[in-house]
Amino acid sequence: MNELTSDSSGSTAVTEPGLAVRQLTDSAPDVTRAELIRQRAESDGYLFVSGLVDVECLNTVRADILAICRAHHFVEPDDDVLVGTAVSGVRWREGDREYFAAYDEIQRLESFHRLAHSPRLVALLEALFGSSVLVHPRNIARVMFPNNNQFTTPAHQDYVHIQGTPHTWTAWFPLGDCPRSLGSLEVLPGSHRAGPLPVRSAYGAGGLGVQTDHLGLQWVGGDFKAGDVLLFHSLTVHRGTPNQTPDRVRLSVDFRYQSVLEPVTQASLLPHFNRLLWDEIYQGWSPDAPRYYWRELPLTLVDFSRRFHDAAARGAGS
Repeated sequence: MNELTSDSSGSTAVTEPGLAVRQLTDSAPDVTRAELIRQRAESDGYLFVSGLVDVECLNTVRADILAICRAHHFVEPDDDVLVGTAVSGVRWREGDREYFAAYDEIQRLESFHRLAHSPRLVALLEALFGSSVLVHPRNIARVMFPNNNQFTTPAHQDYVHIQGTPHTWTAWFPLGDCPRSLGSLEVLPGSHRAGPLPVRSAYGAGGLGVQTDHLGLQWVGGDFKAGDVLLFHSLTVHRGTPNQTPDRVRLSVDFRYQSVLEPVTQASLLPHFNRLLWDEIYQGWSPDAPRYYWRELPLTLVDFSRRFHDAAARGAGS
């Protein structure tokens, strides 16, 4: 049975259960209207902004990551430096030794970490928070292979992994054009108002998932162009869609932000996966690169509750 749904913009669409055909509301025309942005963020728990990130900067990061992927035989040596054609049969995932060998090199990229400080992105978050912004240094890159649907990122909330303040926001965006068939991200508008949900073990990035049927909410998503950004609250449920292309890798990033006035865990100030030291990551960076910038901010540090994280994982086990 089809269902009529609506969002905060007043738009409606006929949807079929389980299919994300309702489009994300584009806030690009409203980025200078701080009060409207805050109202939409509070209502929907997400903001989608087309063309927010400079495509030239984005392409630099894409080229740098693909060069690493080629060196590790993840992708073919295409003539076009921005093409990411997966090597046939290669489907590494986070946790695999081969994946980490390349990922450690990605974490050392100055261009990748600089991208999290994109001026227009940070300015939007300053307007959203009404304060200075802490750019979490624990930046995440994803290399998602085709024909690996079992490990598509499950429906989940970020808060269990971040903690500190629930008012942390994630910026997710692909490094290049990303039609839904390549594996774009979807969100459940309004799900942040349900609070932390019980979790269970799951395949895919993060290893934890949540049930959403009882929320009675409609998934929204769609195609992304290079430079488009999806921002969402740490309690907003979101999920990846499978990479259904025959031979392309999907590259994307997860950058996290919060007000400097809110508490933050020490874990959020460490490199992703904590496999390298910051000094190792910073080797060879240019003098004006964003090193240890958070040490100059008046932050309130709190402990990451491993008990909370592990209990959530066990409580899911059912």
